[in-house]
Amino acid sequence: MLKRHSYNQPLPPNKYNPLAWVVPEAEIGDNCWIGAFCYVAGRVTLGDNVSLSNGVQVYDHDTSYYRATHGKVEKKYYHVTIEHDVQIGANSVVIPQGKDIVIGHNSIVGALSLVTESIPPYSVAVGIPARVVKKINPEDVAND
Repeated sequence: MLKRHSYNQPLPPNKYNPLAWVVPEAEIGDNCWIGAFCYVAGRVTLGDNVSLSNGVQVYDHDTSYYRATHGKVEKKYYHVTIEHDVQIGANSVVIPQGKDIVIGHNSIVGALSLVTESIPPYSVAVGIPARVVKKINPEDVAND
């Protein structure tokens, strides 16, 4: 017997944004901004000074085969690491496809991007799927 989902469940409280859903097992660094309507899954690590604009979704799983096979194929979970000083634009989605993902420090992911693979440090990535379109000069980055 399936248990009916209640759409009236309150969001769990979180100190980052009352309009975001941050799974308690997620590791969040210092001075992070998590915008409204964001989702951050449990096997996700955010470094210090990470900014997730409104609507960003960071998943740690791919359950498509599990659903398509009615549970005959196991659910797959992965680790997603977003290193220090990363900016992710509005309504972007980070979703692993077959392996862990690392978004390198001092990188920018443009709005409405779909990240399915790792992005190296000091990169600007945009698109569906997200691809590196520019490198950031490390000398241009302010070191506080």
